[in-house]
Amino acid sequence: MEDDSTARVVALVCQVSESAADPDAIGLDDELRDLGITSLLLIQLITQLEEEFDLELTEGDLLPSNFHTVSATVRLVEARRNGSSECLAPRQSAAAAAEPTANPLPRVSTLSRWSDLPVEAQLLLSTARLDMAPDHVDLATAILHDRRLDWGAFLDLATRNRVLAVVARNFDRKHLGPLGTVRRSTLRAAYLYNRGRHQATLAEWRSVFALLRERGISAVARKGAYLANHVYPDPALRYMEDLDLYVTDEELPALVEALSDLGYQQGSDSPDRRHVVPLQRETAVFWQLNVAALPPFLRPTSDPYIDVFSIDVRRDLMEPASGKSVPAKAFLARAHTTQIGGEDVLVPGNEDMLLDIAVHLHREATTLSSIHAGKDLVLLRFLDVALWVRHTADVLDWDVLERAIDEHGLAGELYFALHCTDEVFPGVIDTAALARFRPADLDYLDAYGALDGQPARWDDEFLSRLADRHRSARVLGRSALPRPRVQWTDDHGGR
Repeated sequence: MEDDSTARVVALVCQVSESAADPDAIGLDDELRDLGITSLLLIQLITQLEEEFDLELTEGDLLPSNFHTVSATVRLVEARRNGSSECLAPRQSAAAAAEPTANPLPRVSTLSRWSDLPVEAQLLLSTARLDMAPDHVDLATAILHDRRLDWGAFLDLATRNRVLAVVARNFDRKHLGPLGTVRRSTLRAAYLYNRGRHQATLAEWRSVFALLRERGISAVARKGAYLANHVYPDPALRYMEDLDLYVTDEELPALVEALSDLGYQQGSDSPDRRHVVPLQRETAVFWQLNVAALPPFLRPTSDPYIDVFSIDVRRDLMEPASGKSVPAKAFLARAHTTQIGGEDVLVPGNEDMLLDIAVHLHREATTLSSIHAGKDLVLLRFLDVALWVRHTADVLDWDVLERAIDEHGLAGELYFALHCTDEVFPGVIDTAALARFRPADLDYLDAYGALDGQPARWDDEFLSRLADRHRSARVLGRSALPRPRVQWTDDHGGR
């Protein structure tokens, strides 16, 4: 019966299409839109499919993936002719539709690990990625039809996780809906804002890089500045708050002087965003003695897309309390020159970049100050790891990386990042790499507070924590770290 259905579906496509006239030239993997089936003609095709095969397609059948290719349409017809309702939502009565159902969403094998999460979190995980597969599109479409969806909570999750621009791009490119004009415009505005913000910061960083090169200061640009411009397909997709730099102790005074000459000061943004409030003495002393990073360097601006330019400088990858050290000179020794914004810039080697973003991810996920600020589990960081592993798939030397983590004792930090990234983006991290770095004891994956000297454990699994916007309310202990910036941050822990 399948061959019969295929021939009849192909014949209908030729009949409805304005460009596909030869059935023998049509393949099962051909996309309907490439065969001339526009959105309006698709409605006509669906009507003729129902008449030809004596079917009544339900709302659950009317998913974009079912009409993506000829073979997808044939499978749908075959399923309905055989009386199968697999992955198809049954038609509900008006009374039943008025109440949220217990679990109306399709359970696809690759996404099964998300099925117990709130629908807002499932929608975020489906759309906060650069390559939405048909399964992700189906799940997102089903959720957007689900009366339980709280759109405000979804936007809040996307914002907290710094992936709103990525989400907006996917809603637009995949034509996800139903979505009203106001909501679609809100998403588009978020993407366009981040594009303007990126252009403003890139112009600023260009000035910084040029001055550092002029003065012979060998600072190494970390994380976002390189990732946004060389790894993400569109720099506007990667939200950035600041420019991150490594600098050796020997060059630190020259760097501070250069930033000062550009108008940067260490301190906190003022409430009116027009000047920088100097650091309190206690804060400066605490950071000098206990933190491998310097308090941020700030420069207020009148740019419409950004209030304050910020530069974060680190002397070491590891905090003193960890008992470990990877000094800036180690990154500098293996750095190479590339261009960002047309300026020559030093960036970490491939293995060092992964180690850097992995350790940063682990530190933020487990320190009390980040947890209370709501910045501990940020989806953008896992996306960074996933994209870097994919970007360097042919050149990343896992043996070099293993020697580095053995030398510095960072196996736990690296595996934490790889494991959690695999939870969010299954299949991106090679199973051999996961097995290679997997420690014998995995209890530490649910631990936090050790760096603060207040060790504790979460009582739920990683994905549940990621989906919980109020997880900081469950945290024991409080960080002693005084935060320099007290105005205009995106802190939202516990709210």
